[in-house]
Amino acid sequence: MKQNITLTRNPKLITLLSLILLALIYISMFGFLDDDTPIEYEKFNGTYANPIFGNMNYSEYIPGNLPLIISIPHGGHLFPPEIPDRKQNHPNVVKSNDLKTQEIGRLLADKITLRFKGRRPYLIINHLGRSKIDVNRPIKEGVEGKDSITSIVWNDYHNFMQTAIKDVEANFGHGLLVDVHGHTHPEHFVEIGYVLSAEILSLSTSQINANPEIHSGSSIRALYTRKSNNLQFADLLYGKTTSLGGRLQSHGYDTVPSHIHQHPLGDEKYFHGGYCVQKYGSRHAEQIIDAIQIEIPTSLRIGNKEKRQNFITALSESISWFLTKYYG
Repeated sequence: MKQNITLTRNPKLITLLSLILLALIYISMFGFLDDDTPIEYEKFNGTYANPIFGNMNYSEYIPGNLPLIISIPHGGHLFPPEIPDRKQNHPNVVKSNDLKTQEIGRLLADKITLRFKGRRPYLIINHLGRSKIDVNRPIKEGVEGKDSITSIVWNDYHNFMQTAIKDVEANFGHGLLVDVHGHTHPEHFVEIGYVLSAEILSLSTSQINANPEIHSGSSIRALYTRKSNNLQFADLLYGKTTSLGGRLQSHGYDTVPSHIHQHPLGDEKYFHGGYCVQKYGSRHAEQIIDAIQIEIPTSLRIGNKEKRQNFITALSESISWFLTKYYG
């Protein structure tokens, strides 16, 4: 009996057992972060929000309580045969999915929620494959036939977008929309779009800062208007410690624009921001929600799961930093 009492009073043993217990608790709570399984927030603090679905469950909206909206237009997994494929032959029409962007977007929202201790971004997801619908296009290009089921789904998706934006405006005054995409460009850069072309980004820093038409035509016009007393516009585009691209580049991911890659070079392809970022971003004077398109290269989306997980962690940290710095 005396020997047992001595052991249980041994400070080193008690410390060791406590560390083991804490490790087991941590693994049981957070071990699932290493796969693509969405987090169930009710296991933490009861902040999980039930999703709201549109017609036929083809679009999904999860309300949030941060000034951040994450939208995923091209990650749908459903290809119902009763819905005809889009047949438009417009040269810019794309019908292939941005693979893994739904999984990335969901986990991105989950990790941001953990960083903000249960406060979550708004999440909007299109579940139909891109061959059936493109919600990142005007409705006449994104659906086949104005009276089709996909026209209803298109409207559901954009009604969810408008609902989230109005909620952010009412609750926070200003906020940020992040539109998640994937690209197959050979440079494998993470491309961040502010609705500014490669030609504009290739201008000198002084030219960008001196021309008010550039910042007023960007999808982060409202942000610059609020911060213009302390920052130049180019700082928000590619400053090392002041831009989203600079923060992500500092994690080791080649990002354009950033302080390392201020603009695409020569014939390098670059997506500057599509319909949703153009429609909902603050480039329109009456709008106060900023919008940024994030294009993720194939090398970070497909194949190596650990590589994808590491990138999601870095992206979640970068967006959380950006949100705290400019929308806190």
